[in-house]
Amino acid sequence: MCGILFALATQEQPICQTEWDTLKELNTRRGPDLQNLRQIHISNCNKQGLDLSFFSTVLHLRGAAVVPQPRCDPNTKNTLCWNGEIFGGIEAFISAKGSPIVLMDTLENASTEIEILSVLQSIEGPFAFVYYRASVRKIYFGRDCLGRRSLLWLRTEKGAFMLSSVGKPKTNQDDSGVWEEVPANGIYSIDLDGDVLDRQNQSGGLPRACGISLHLFPWTYVAKKDKLDMLKQGKLSFPFPRLNATLPNLEPITDADTEPVIDQSMQKAIRDFTSVLGESVKRRVADIPYLDAKGQARVAILFSGGLDCICLAALANQYLPLTEPIDLLNVAFENPRSEKAKSQKSSNKKPKKKKEEAEEQVGAAELTERSIYDTPDRLTGRAGVQELRRIAPDRTWNFVEINVPYSEAMEHRQRIIDRMFPLDTVMDLSIAMAFWFASRGKGAVDAAANQATDYESRARVLLSGLGADEQLGGYSRHREAYRHGSWERLVQETQLDVDRISKRNLGRDDRIMSDHGKEVRFPFLSTCVVDWLCKQPIQLKMDLRYNRGIGEKILLRHVARELGLVNASRNWKRAIQFGAKTAKMTGASRSEKGQHKLMQE
Repeated sequence: MCGILFALATQEQPICQTEWDTLKELNTRRGPDLQNLRQIHISNCNKQGLDLSFFSTVLHLRGAAVVPQPRCDPNTKNTLCWNGEIFGGIEAFISAKGSPIVLMDTLENASTEIEILSVLQSIEGPFAFVYYRASVRKIYFGRDCLGRRSLLWLRTEKGAFMLSSVGKPKTNQDDSGVWEEVPANGIYSIDLDGDVLDRQNQSGGLPRACGISLHLFPWTYVAKKDKLDMLKQGKLSFPFPRLNATLPNLEPITDADTEPVIDQSMQKAIRDFTSVLGESVKRRVADIPYLDAKGQARVAILFSGGLDCICLAALANQYLPLTEPIDLLNVAFENPRSEKAKSQKSSNKKPKKKKEEAEEQVGAAELTERSIYDTPDRLTGRAGVQELRRIAPDRTWNFVEINVPYSEAMEHRQRIIDRMFPLDTVMDLSIAMAFWFASRGKGAVDAAANQATDYESRARVLLSGLGADEQLGGYSRHREAYRHGSWERLVQETQLDVDRISKRNLGRDDRIMSDHGKEVRFPFLSTCVVDWLCKQPIQLKMDLRYNRGIGEKILLRHVARELGLVNASRNWKRAIQFGAKTAKMTGASRSEKGQHKLMQE
């Protein structure tokens, strides 16, 4: 994980120094191990003086030594700011060298724009970047096609054009512009020798870079044989196809509550998916340096005990040395609204006899403060870790119970709102709050055994199960689609979910969790996994003829059973804001909906 901060400025449109300094500080939280600044001054063919400022911060996650950024070739003066991981796609990739070195070396060998774009579209892994090609005075920037890393741009009329991994909320009317997420719809370029547009006649909806127009090379669904032709047309190829739209011809079932018999095609799918997903997990847990004592975990799982995350935990167990622990981060919140609702429900019950009251008083005295943290995710998490300990008894599984009092949640509320910016809805905050405290990793272990010990996870790499529901039919909307339009409508709904992954909230989640100097990785969103799943017939991934807990994500449920996770294979989908109890933490606005904007305080 790294932080990127870039500015293109002129004498007429300078950098706002206060804003620049604030963004440097915020990006340093993402990359606390090393920070560097590189500045370049050029005059373009329009005799316009341009100042280019590249600032990078580095979180050391690969190799024996920290790789400085920005990368700059002393001969060509080409400059790269990189925030991402290369897990495949570039043939020369050697993990020990570090992604920025490998990518810079590969880009230096690219002699044309088509070759540069070909390198970037071939990367398997999450990324955001800024790359300056000095010989042609062009700047390239963008995000991977699934939008797994954050990158924002500053839309402004009077100041410098800026890009940053994290933004700064507007605090007064003098702030220079509006921060927005760079759409993950392609790679953008700025030709510094390009014409300065008439500000009154700008079209296309894109910001300008000191008056210079931006050009987009869009991601496109393309057959493999046509990739070079599409590059010549200025289009990039998605690393996966559109969904297999072949519709099954299956008979109605008589018992929707019974697990289906595994036929030959499903058995092959289980075997292949376990291999593909396992390889994705392997690449994401390999080569993480031992920065702390050897007895500490290098990898943590964002762990609710649900189907997606417990499968990742079981697979990570296969690829990490048995001598090191794995942290399972489980977060729960004190929610005054839900506690009040419980209290009101209790008070509406019939009066009890004196003996019953006395027994209840004894029971209440025995309750610990932790009882308010027995949220749905806490209960499934405890059950899940017991199952992991059963299938992998030689592994130390640190089940980290992260209890967040209401007062502490409110203490950090504004910081979390600032980090998730520019997203600003009630639901964004509910989810961001859960991820922020979970990724911080401060809690207790062995709490269930009444031997609670304070514990802080030092793992810098977090694994998340995000992406499983979108591709495997985990949402209620998939069941509704099937109910209204059978398999054809279900394929359409799943395709829509895959298409909009890049437009959803991965940038927000990246900004939230990196605030603690952590990097989140998404094995289900490896483009190799997405590619494999897109090619499979719909009925192998989900079979919504069967009831909840069986039909949705049916393929992953079978994989879970193959891994020995029999109990977890029946778990249902539960959104984190409900599982951890961050939704509507106060009773002040019962009519408030998730899509509503946050009220200004």
